[in-house]
Amino acid sequence: MKSNKNIDLLNQFLDGKAATQDVRHLLGQLKNNDFENEWMTENWESASDSMNSVVQKRIFEKIKQETSPRTFSIRKHWISIAASVLLLLTTSLSAYLLYHSETQNQVKDMSVAVEKGQKAKVILPDGSSVWMNSGSRITYGKRFNQKERIVKLEGEAFFDVAKNKRAPFVVQSGEFSVEALGTAFDVKAYPEEKLITAVLVRGKVEVGDERNKIRLIPNQCVVYDKSVRSMQKTEVENPNLYTSWMNNQMVFESESFENIAIALERNYNIHFAFESNSLKKYRFTGTIKNTSLESLLQIFSMTSPFTYSIKDSVIYLKENRATMPYYRRITGQ
Repeated sequence: MKSNKNIDLLNQFLDGKAATQDVRHLLGQLKNNDFENEWMTENWESASDSMNSVVQKRIFEKIKQETSPRTFSIRKHWISIAASVLLLLTTSLSAYLLYHSETQNQVKDMSVAVEKGQKAKVILPDGSSVWMNSGSRITYGKRFNQKERIVKLEGEAFFDVAKNKRAPFVVQSGEFSVEALGTAFDVKAYPEEKLITAVLVRGKVEVGDERNKIRLIPNQCVVYDKSVRSMQKTEVENPNLYTSWMNNQMVFESESFENIAIALERNYNIHFAFESNSLKKYRFTGTIKNTSLESLLQIFSMTSPFTYSIKDSVIYLKENRATMPYYRRITGQ
């Protein structure tokens, strides 16, 4: 009864109707000689019933012409063919399981995205915490927290990594990666920007690409240029410049208005349109604390020589020539 069931399952597989667990069962049974012999015998005995008599006669005559009657056995010849078929079936069953396994791995990859104007905190399977900035995405695979801890990042995120000496924690963004065991660091790696910034707050990390890697200690920063694949390490006096976004703050130190506008676009989900490139070069120092966009624009316009108008989520910036002389006199720009 058991062998008949196995043969039925094999026929279901050939018809494309077998379940995954049945395929695994069949692979195990194909290693059993009893199953192999019974499958061959059943197919040999049923072959004459299902085969057209004219075709059967022609095959038999052809075999007689090419083989000595004293040494030839139709049954042995059939068994040789059947063995080849079983080998092919074994390969097919294995290929089916491999494809099914790879498909399952792909399906179970986890991706978390944060829209512009939003922020989020995520707890990974290993207990590590990730604070995600606006317009960011992280992706990690099925094997995370088992043999490897790899997270792919698009955007900006702060990682507080749970310790696990057997599985280093790796953040990847294109060619650039940050590797740590138990530490806290910020990585800014938006796809549209040519620079990637990593700042270490606690612990130790190794950063870089496959050609060059360097180690950071707390309050050190590395800036990676994606276009030329080069890195520059600097000391950081105020780490809050890089992590203040977690507390709904934006801190700038002599930052260009062009870069400030990019950050504001992500945080408020709007778009800036500059009338002239000279506006992009103005620099600002200060802290923005959870301020409404309208209040923020008023502050900028009062301290800088430009005016603004808003239409359909687009902020149009125009140089204010009347206040330009006063601005230059105060700032020396």
